[in-house]
Amino acid sequence: MKLSIGTAQFGFKYGLCNKVGIVSLKEVQKIIKFCKSKKIYSIDTAQGYGRSHKVLGSINLNKFQVTTKISSIKKASTKDLESYISLEINKILKDLNTNNLYGLLIHNTRQLEGKFGMEYYRILQKLKNEKKFIKLGVSVYTKKELDFILKNYNVDLVNLPMSIANQEFYDVDYLSKIKKKKIQIHVRSIFLQGLLLSNYSDLPLKFKNNKFFLEWFKWLKIYDIDKLEACLNFIKKVKYIDKIIIGIDSLDQLKMIEKVYKKNIKMKFKSFTQSLILRNPSKW
Repeated sequence: MKLSIGTAQFGFKYGLCNKVGIVSLKEVQKIIKFCKSKKIYSIDTAQGYGRSHKVLGSINLNKFQVTTKISSIKKASTKDLESYISLEINKILKDLNTNNLYGLLIHNTRQLEGKFGMEYYRILQKLKNEKKFIKLGVSVYTKKELDFILKNYNVDLVNLPMSIANQEFYDVDYLSKIKKKKIQIHVRSIFLQGLLLSNYSDLPLKFKNNKFFLEWFKWLKIYDIDKLEACLNFIKKVKYIDKIIIGIDSLDQLKMIEKVYKKNIKMKFKSFTQSLILRNPSKW
């Protein structure tokens, strides 16, 4: 099963289309129970996702592979970098109530630049050797960012955005080169914070005249295509992807996604106009 549960909504109100707010602990427990029944054993989280770590730490996740992201380190205030990072990792493990992680990702790859970056990487490799986590990787936004990492560092896992609206990484040759380095590929933002599943009338005003969305809704209407089926089918047919991270607000959403994911749907996609603004959520 390639599905992986994204947990931003477990810790704070995340996503432009989030009408639920923070998912309740009771709902999270139901989600985890359902995941076990469907053998969905991958969870993606982050140190910066509010109380997400502590929520997950209150639940038995023995069978799950948990991958998280370490937040940016304030270089100026850190004299003993190794001690500081070790304390941060131990805090993550304590909050998640586990002795080790499946994956640890650097959330801000700019921190891997220069001498600081090389020392940072060395320390994380040491902690990996101490079995604090199995895979060391990065979370990126752009090819330029990932190219820098691949040129200068050996990583085990990359977390990158991909959707029908953001096809920068939609390149089989490029993904193949990553896989040849024995690097796992996890994709996120396949629903674009829910924008791809919304109705045109519910889009934020700034996106209503966006060329991609005008083409997207026209295509859906002409061919009577279900939005969720289109988003999942687009990602499913991409080679070399190891995990597909899905953000959810409720158990019902997960059930619907899991049901559609299992369908064998043949779909022909048109070439949609790509928009740079849709690649960078920080500008939304």
